Amino acid sequence: MRLPNPEFNILLFGPGMPASGVSGRAHFEDGVLVLHGQGHWYTAPSTDIRLKMGGFDGRQWVVEWASPVGVFTAILQGDEAVRQFIAEAPEPVAHRLHAARKVHTKRGFNFRLALAAMVAVVFLPVFSLVWFWLNADSFSKWAADQVSLEQEVKLGEMALAQMRGGMEFLPEDAPADEVVERIGVRLTAGSKYPFHFYVVRDPRVNAFALPGGPVVVFTGLLEAAHGADEVAGVLAHEASHVERRHVLRNMIHALGLRAVMAVALGDFAGGIWGDMAGRLAELSYGRDLEREADLDGLDLLRKAGLPAEGMASFFEKMAAREDGSIELLSSHPASEERLRALREAIAARGPYLHLSLDVDWDAIKKSLQDNS
Repeated sequence: MRLPNPEFNILLFGPGMPASGVSGRAHFEDGVLVLHGQGHWYTAPSTDIRLKMGGFDGRQWVVEWASPVGVFTAILQGDEAVRQFIAEAPEPVAHRLHAARKVHTKRGFNFRLALAAMVAVVFLPVFSLVWFWLNADSFSKWAADQVSLEQEVKLGEMALAQMRGGMEFLPEDAPADEVVERIGVRLTAGSKYPFHFYVVRDPRVNAFALPGGPVVVFTGLLEAAHGADEVAGVLAHEASHVERRHVLRNMIHALGLRAVMAVALGDFAGGIWGDMAGRLAELSYGRDLEREADLDGLDLLRKAGLPAEGMASFFEKMAAREDGSIELLSSHPASEERLRALREAIAARGPYLHLSLDVDWDAIKKSLQDNS
């Protein structure tokens, strides 16, 4: 007794059948493809069979043949059906499918490669941005380390030039400008950076540093200070941000991946730096950078023979004000933890020989009002 040839699964389409097809089975018998589904039987001589690939990615194998009532199509269902078809089909048909399958495998690889390339083109910028965002601190530190002192100074000069058009800088011979410059020079004597200190007429309580050495103080901060020692504390803190390259790192961080690429390519004159002035005045520092600037600022005050108390008292008084007008605290948050750490650091360093600045601060404030 002859055993029936193994069958494989198909999805059958043809005249009089539903548009969704009919599930069925098929097998080869004496060189003829025999198919059946839902009680109907069909045959297709192997010499009439045409093979082709279908589906979105070419993974479907389609068997097609013509009959007196129209064209029938059978889709082989799954890899097992394809393997069974090759095993049972007459040699010419099996050979054609085997050869076509090799071509399909190569095309499939190329298709997946092309799809991967397309996905990379579409999503790589997004992945790059996410990756940069997750590693922004490390990237900005690395990029800052690649910038020479001369390039950093140039960036600061560029930013300062941009600011001059939108801010009212006091003349260099103005009393407030002279005293701020005198305090700053004393604090930064011997620094590798060419520090310069400027006063801008602005009622906000604020001060900030630029890359390479420029430090800008608002008249609102000078009016809020109770003496030159407090201003010295703020200037020491800002100068420490420059010395530690916090300003440069924050600038690169704020400008993003383009700034990192510009640094890597040595481009310090391109358009990427064009909007840095507006960014620098609003940058805020993280807790670790603030702590470093506090501690280094205390060292600068000690080295200059100026009292450390001025830094702590100014930040504490500003933090106690709750009217929301302290711009300085938006970029230099004065948390209780930070202020406590500052007090502890002053106590740990112990007393040292110092002398308060001999400045008539009331006269400085009056000069600001006289020239307003």
